[in-house]
Amino acid sequence: MIHNYTKYMIEWIEKLEPTLQEPFKSTYPMLKHYWLDGGPDFDENQIRDVLWSWVDNNGGSTNSNNKYMNVARMVLCLAYKNHEIIDELQDMGFFNDLLANYGISRKEINKAKLF
Repeated sequence: MIHNYTKYMIEWIEKLEPTLQEPFKSTYPMLKHYWLDGGPDFDENQIRDVLWSWVDNNGGSTNSNNKYMNVARMVLCLAYKNHEIIDELQDMGFFNDLLANYGISRKEINKAKLF
């Protein structure tokens, strides 16, 4: 099921044109397909465990200006199928904070249109 905020997040990730490393390289296309095209279901617990493990093992559980870590955490936002969690990410501004940490100006972030 398509969620407008996941479309927004994917649009930003695509705009950044990141070079993804494993496990994000293989996971991101699947998550993107799930959210945009109603692609195959995925085991969110397994995917989140793998992605969070990478983030935690690479020192990314705190705010960082490391561009790759911010993109990794952006992709991780897509690994939650519960729409209430996605809504909470939007309400908290968590994804936008990751964009700002990446180096995108708040002015540019605020100009972006949410679908």
